[in-house]
Amino acid sequence: MSRKTAGIVLLLVLVWAGLVVPASAQHFQQVKGSLSSVSAGQNEVFGLDAKDVVWRYNPKTSAFAKVKKASLVAVAVGGGTLSQLDEVWGLNAKTEVFRFDYTSKTFLQITGELTQIAVGVGNQEDCHPYEVWGVNSGDEIFRYNYCTNEFDQISGSLTHVATSGGDVWGISSSGTISHFNFAKGFFVGVTGNLVQIAVGVNDFWGVNNLNQVFRYDPATGGFNNLVNNVLQVAAGGDGVWLINTSGNIFRFDSGSEAFVQVAGFLTNISVGSGAGVFGVNGAGAVYTFVRP
Repeated sequence: MSRKTAGIVLLLVLVWAGLVVPASAQHFQQVKGSLSSVSAGQNEVFGLDAKDVVWRYNPKTSAFAKVKKASLVAVAVGGGTLSQLDEVWGLNAKTEVFRFDYTSKTFLQITGELTQIAVGVGNQEDCHPYEVWGVNSGDEIFRYNYCTNEFDQISGSLTHVATSGGDVWGISSSGTISHFNFAKGFFVGVTGNLVQIAVGVNDFWGVNNLNQVFRYDPATGGFNNLVNNVLQVAAGGDGVWLINTSGNIFRFDSGSEAFVQVAGFLTNISVGSGAGVFGVNGAGAVYTFVRP
């Protein structure tokens, strides 16, 4: 090998090494604040503390700031793209519904009562630039209509809905699974039983009552069990993550089709679609995943 060739090879090796981020350099870094839960979207991250106070993440200061006059028990963030802001919705202890107003930077009440709400990107037609879904205490299902500014009731009975990538899934009180068919306008049953669900950009995940995590296989219409002892699974544009029953954190590696452990301990995790991955531990400390 000539000196010139050897020099080129060495240069390529050094460039390649500089592009590779060591696994040890990727880690969860603590963020200023104390929260009990978080919700991340494309650009926004909101959180709730133990007193139901709402906080909004400021990436410039890397800290959470209190949202004025807001007291909620649930907050959902999502639907943002390069051309539209995230939608931020919330529920208070009375099951009243609120929507975040970017102009006043406050939550404004919306007609309706829900016990669970989910927000995602919309791609069906003008009346649904976002998918905003919820269920009430009677397990009735609702979808927000941006043309009428009201919730439309959808046939069926669910206790939880999840949406992402323009896809919508739900589970009933008995754990049965349903997938919304936009062409037909109603939910279609899918074989299986889950107690927790998460919708990614192109996939659907769930946890059963035995703490096993499953991934839906559209080719077979069935679910494949990947991991056991799972407390929570979360999915979004920033990947698929889970916390096991011991609080350990895992990230799904699409190359190996397996979950890889990431250092740290969390009790709640949220996966955004651009805003990143955020989580909280049992002491209320807030963390975000960083890739140097």
